[in-house]
This record gives sequence, structure tokens and C-alpha cells, in this order.
Amino acid sequence: MTEKVDNELNAIEATAISYLTAFNRADVAGVLSTYADDGVLMGPGRPASIGKDALAAAYPAVFEAIEFAMAYDIKEVAQISPDWGFVRSATVGKETNRATGITAESAYQELFLMRRTAGMWRIARYCTTKISPAA
Repeated sequence: MTEKVDNELNAIEATAISYLTAFNRADVAGVLSTYADDGVLMGPGRPASIGKDALAAAYPAVFEAIEFAMAYDIKEVAQISPDWGFVRSATVGKETNRATGITAESAYQELFLMRRTAGMWRIARYCTTKISPAA
């Protein structure tokens, strides 16, 4: 691969890693900074959250309900056009229901559709699916 392609793939992957790291810390501002202004979250069992205002409401609710201790594994990174790319990842770990205190093993698969906006790679669409039971 050329250096330019490697740099783009690294930048695309870095955005996903920034998101996953901020998510694991329950860092709402960090999570939101990885999204495009019109970004969309499609999470398990929830309606889509569309745009920064909806995302800013959705993530605090998630973090208030569940504490996550997850490890991620980047499975695939691709740039599919000059301004679009994707990351496929998997996370495994533990979730603690804050209301009950019950902790359980969990696993997810994620797909990030990235778009370059103002020279920066941002999450345009993010879809996550829970694997049950954790594998």
C-alpha cells in the first residue's frame, strides 16, 4: 500500500478507536466528538438517534443505565472512496446494570460508516448488535 492509503486507513481506524475508548469511559463529550453533525446511532433494541442533539440525549441515558468494561478488536478497516470508509469491530467484556447491580458477560459487533468532513474522519453511521450469549 502507498503511504497515503496507509495514512487514511490509520485515520479512519483512529476515529473508531477514539469512539470505543470514550464509550468505555462513559465519556459523552468524547463519544460525541467522533460523530459527524448528522451522525446516526443504531443501537440494539432502540430507535435510531439522528444528529448531534439526539446523540447528546441518547448516550447519557445509556451510560446512566449500564456500566461497560469492554475490550475491542478491530476486524476490518477500508476506505471505499475519497470521503467514505468503514470499520468493522467486535467488543467483549462485562456490563453492569446500574439499577440492579447485576454484572453479565457481553459481546457486540459494530459497523462504523465513516465520512471525511472538513478534513477529519467522523462517524456518519454507527450500527451495533449484541451477540447473545457473549461469545
